[in-house]
Amino acid sequence: MGRNTYDAVLGFGQWPYGCKRVVVLNGRPIKIPHDLTRTVEWRSCSPAALVDELSDSGVDHLYIDGGKTIQSFLNGGLIQEIIITEIPILIGSGIPLFGPLSTDTHLAHIETRSFENDFVQSKYRVTDLPDQTDP
Repeated sequence: MGRNTYDAVLGFGQWPYGCKRVVVLNGRPIKIPHDLTRTVEWRSCSPAALVDELSDSGVDHLYIDGGKTIQSFLNGGLIQEIIITEIPILIGSGIPLFGPLSTDTHLAHIETRSFENDFVQSKYRVTDLPDQTDP
């Protein structure tokens, strides 16, 4: 995750990731609370270098979080699947999740789920070209 997302999640009170390993990707060192030092770490490198490092250590599935971080991984061609969760609120302003990207990113729909709280979650595969066989 990126620094802004990390700072926001720290403000939740309870750490939502439990014992999962979390890497914060940022150009400047971060403060990690003592109770999170076993699971949270900081890196300052390119997304590709981080993927290589984690792959070399046996990690084969990454969850990327944070708008700018997601953009940099998309721009690097490092995301194969993306899950978008829609919350039924139209906000008047804010920070867009998918800001400027270096190219259009084509997605192929995999599945969509709806939840009792009215959230809708769609899963897509990132493709090089749009699927020409579907209307």
